[in-house]
Amino acid sequence: MADNLTVNTSSTDYMAAMQQSSNPASFAPSNEMGQTEFLMLLTTQMQNQDPTKPMDPTNFISDLTQMSQLEATTQMTESVKAMTLGFQNMQTLQGASLIGRNVQVNGEEFSHNQGVSSQFRLTADQPLTDVTVVVSNEDGVVKEIDVGSLQEGEKTIDWNGIDKYGEERASGVYNLTAYGTDENGDLQSIDTVVGSRVNTVGVNTDGTITLTLATGERVSMDAVREISG
Repeated sequence: MADNLTVNTSSTDYMAAMQQSSNPASFAPSNEMGQTEFLMLLTTQMQNQDPTKPMDPTNFISDLTQMSQLEATTQMTESVKAMTLGFQNMQTLQGASLIGRNVQVNGEEFSHNQGVSSQFRLTADQPLTDVTVVVSNEDGVVKEIDVGSLQEGEKTIDWNGIDKYGEERASGVYNLTAYGTDENGDLQSIDTVVGSRVNTVGVNTDGTITLTLATGERVSMDAVREISG
């Protein structure tokens, strides 16, 4: 009978300890179970265990290891979040410094100022012949520039602002199209790098930066190839 009384009393104490340990007021302000609370719970269980059925120490070590791994993972996750936020803030500051600056970006629209030559680059991944650059606007073709041959890599092209009629074009936004013929006689388009001014900088929900150019075109920060005053 004494043994039964001891077991019942221990069970009652165990349940009371469980209820007390689950009470948020008995711990720190956080409602989540941390390593300290977990150790307190295990200690209470060991103190109030049934003598006829003692706890398996292997399970104790296993539970403690899992809790330690979970806490370490949580801390690492918070550190990564902090680093990511810091990197995004740094990108925002870098993007803001571009407002009013001239940039070279991968694109087809460029801003031309009357009386000043516009410069852009052609990028080819293979040698091409009969390369032609077409400058146009909403009214159609403004000028066709015969480049000739183009080797693999980049080549800088200037347009002096004179159209196909020999007249000087006004300032505005123009489009650029470039193409050439490969060794098989097939027509290939050519990537163009154009210049424009940065009007605004926007931060997307994923932390990336989008630049709005004077042409009205929106490009990512990754598209910027060169920055000038």
